[in-house]
Amino acid sequence: MESVASAVGAGKTRRTRRFVRGDGRAVLVAIDMQLATGSGPALNVVEAVAAGQPDGMLVTWQIARRYPEAFAECGLILRMDGAETHLDRNADGDGLSLMYRSEHAAMIGADAVILMVYPGMREEKSSLRRLAALVGECERIGMPVVAESIPGGWGQAVPWDTENIARSARICVEIGADAIKTMAPTQVDELGDVVEGCEAPLFVLGGPKRDNEHEVVRYAAGVVAAGASGICFGRNVWGASDPTTMVRRLGRAVHGTEEHA
Repeated sequence: MESVASAVGAGKTRRTRRFVRGDGRAVLVAIDMQLATGSGPALNVVEAVAAGQPDGMLVTWQIARRYPEAFAECGLILRMDGAETHLDRNADGDGLSLMYRSEHAAMIGADAVILMVYPGMREEKSSLRRLAALVGECERIGMPVVAESIPGGWGQAVPWDTENIARSARICVEIGADAIKTMAPTQVDELGDVVEGCEAPLFVLGGPKRDNEHEVVRYAAGVVAAGASGICFGRNVWGASDPTTMVRRLGRAVHGTEEHA
């Protein structure tokens, strides 16, 4: 069957290689929290992050269209969901919806798309259906879909233990996600149990801002050593004292040349 080829499959492969290196690993930087908060990253931080040469950036529509040069040597992963902000003091549960469609992502030159998914949350079916709908659209045009898998949602309706992290990730992959962004278990060495049941690249999120930047680098190296395909850090990169240098250090840690002192 080696003679069978697919233009759609080829497109997905090419796009994936824009943000995952030949070693199967990636340093991804998330600059998208301002979509909900209206605050956070400095307006010019995109250029500082890009100067450090990350493998990809997870960004909002505005960043994608405002800073096209930043993605000349860097994969563009577009945040597709939103419509719930921290300004709504009555917000509770899953208030997200798809704000863009696959054709918008293709139009702006995205290499992949990402959305939140909440297996185990009371309203889990809403995010699971959004994932299925987006997968169906993106499969037709060869666009990779990354699921940000948060078991039980940010309110932790289910514990963020190894079993639930693993089950949530696998559910997203079974629906059709091409890659997963999720947290690592508290005991990082248990991440291998998550990866073992996940038939897709898995990138570990950075979580709250850490006081020690050396710890950020050590953590990145640790999750990769435990089996992750890489990291997707946000405030621990754009909030660093020098985002450009932090990206470079993380690149060495994830791709195997950093000393983690």
